[in-house]
Amino acid sequence: MLSHNHPELRDARYVVFVDSSRRYVDCSDGVSELLGYTREEMLKKTIDDISYDVAEVPTLFKRYLEIGWLQGEYILQRKDRIPLPIRYQAFVLSDGCIAAIWEPIKGWRQPYMAALLELDPRNQRRAIERALAALRQEREVVTHSSDEHRLINDAFSLLGAMQKNLK
Repeated sequence: MLSHNHPELRDARYVVFVDSSRRYVDCSDGVSELLGYTREEMLKKTIDDISYDVAEVPTLFKRYLEIGWLQGEYILQRKDRIPLPIRYQAFVLSDGCIAAIWEPIKGWRQPYMAALLELDPRNQRRAIERALAALRQEREVVTHSSDEHRLINDAFSLLGAMQKNLK
């Protein structure tokens, strides 16, 4: 990254900086790798360009600037248009830098989101199958909290209903 030395961002692999127009002005190498863009391509993008829910961006960004921080989960769009769920922590730093740390959400959520967002029926069928396989693997391997167990069961139910509607 250029000349950013913020303790809040130290040791983070996926860091982005934007300006008040939501344009990326700097990013870590990890961000480029994560999204599949070169650094040069990334610096030509705005938050809107890589967001799945573009309509939500202005409201979230305005709130973020007003309160000076924001955190949550969000879905980005990789260069190959595959959805990428992330957790983010965004900061307006003391020197005015507007920055965020991303962390990809791993496990069953990524293929699940991809299946939900796929519009082409042929691709959606494959996406549902991948998501169901990831959910089965997750259910067999990991002990979950009751909330996580409920989320997994809900995901199974929704994907099953989607699968039936495709036939």
